[in-house]
Amino acid sequence: MAARAPLLPCAAALLLARAALGLGVWQADTADPPALERPREAAPGGGSPPRNAREGARLSAEDLMAGARDADEDDDFDTWYFKHAGEDIPQRISAGGPEKHKPDSNQKYWVAEATSQCKAQTSLENGVITYLVTRPSDLERLKSSAPHLRSYVLKRWAYDVKVFIPDYALRKYDSSSFGNSPTSAEVSAVMLSELGKDYNWEVVPFNVEFPKVIADDHDWKSKMNGCAKAVSTSYKHMNQFFTKAMYELPALDKYRYYMRIDADFDFNADLQADPFCMMAKSNRKFMWQTRKRIGNSDCSDGLFEWFDQYRQTQGLTAKDPIFFREHGARVNYVGYVGMGDLDFFRSEKVRKLAEAFNADGRIYLNRWSDQTYYVLLFALFEEHNVVGDIGFDWPADAWCHKCAYDDDGRRVKGEEDE
Repeated sequence: MAARAPLLPCAAALLLARAALGLGVWQADTADPPALERPREAAPGGGSPPRNAREGARLSAEDLMAGARDADEDDDFDTWYFKHAGEDIPQRISAGGPEKHKPDSNQKYWVAEATSQCKAQTSLENGVITYLVTRPSDLERLKSSAPHLRSYVLKRWAYDVKVFIPDYALRKYDSSSFGNSPTSAEVSAVMLSELGKDYNWEVVPFNVEFPKVIADDHDWKSKMNGCAKAVSTSYKHMNQFFTKAMYELPALDKYRYYMRIDADFDFNADLQADPFCMMAKSNRKFMWQTRKRIGNSDCSDGLFEWFDQYRQTQGLTAKDPIFFREHGARVNYVGYVGMGDLDFFRSEKVRKLAEAFNADGRIYLNRWSDQTYYVLLFALFEEHNVVGDIGFDWPADAWCHKCAYDDDGRRVKGEEDE
């Protein structure tokens, strides 16, 4: 796998004409449109991280931007922030927030029952595995992630795989974010090489646009808070994709469940049970591997207030009081891997909320993310056990995020192992 390079942290250039390669069969409409002139990738940020805030003053805006350049990836910004900013937590937000909530006996029972059933089940659920590939680096990482998926998941449970890429219109609409995104032909070549003709996979284009409140404001970038300024526009588009656009894609219409995997996530061992089966048998509508408190309060500034105002306006009663509160807006389900019930996300009540949420514009101005959106979304509409306090619960040796390997292909201990 390619060596890790420091990239603009929350700058996840992620989003996604229609080249489809299922079971290795090339479809008729796979020709890419005329090539766009690709801008050069921004040079990785250099320099050393700023001093730990525990040694002195609170991080400045300049420190945050330096950290953004120093952090390896989008998901790493909060990790970087924790290490360098100390405890930036208002007194009303306790350090022991709801992300520390323990599973009750009922949750433990249902997970144990599901595990027993799923170890014995040989049939597949109605599920699909998804990737999002928007940068050349994503394409390189897919060359590692896809064969690990084949070896440790697909050989046992041959689920369909969809790889989302920016379509030609999006690459042209926001060329600074997606002008150098991998093409359908490039992604298809990797998938054909790594999954071949043995599995049903497809490259799927998608499109998003700025919400009207942003598109109509030529000065919107000057109105971003510190957290939003530390990440790229493509990262903000990605949050629109994972809160709304993905669930509207016809390519997912026939499926009940999805599992989202980042291109820099690798399976490293067999799982004891089919995760789609576990989701179905434990009556979950969302599953996660890592749940944590975000470090920078700017990244969820106004988020709970928005959800609570929406609740009041719609005459709703929140179903999960453990998470539907101000503390809940400081929790996220880290997005390198996760699963969801597509029937939930396609429901009228969720689509209506997602439309209003994206129209607000603070995905772009405050870096409201999909990872915290899910927390409050489910807390508003569903009982606590629908997400619960037990995620995938995969052992550390079964997976790695931003994996590193030595010359012999052996995994090198990383941050996830610390």
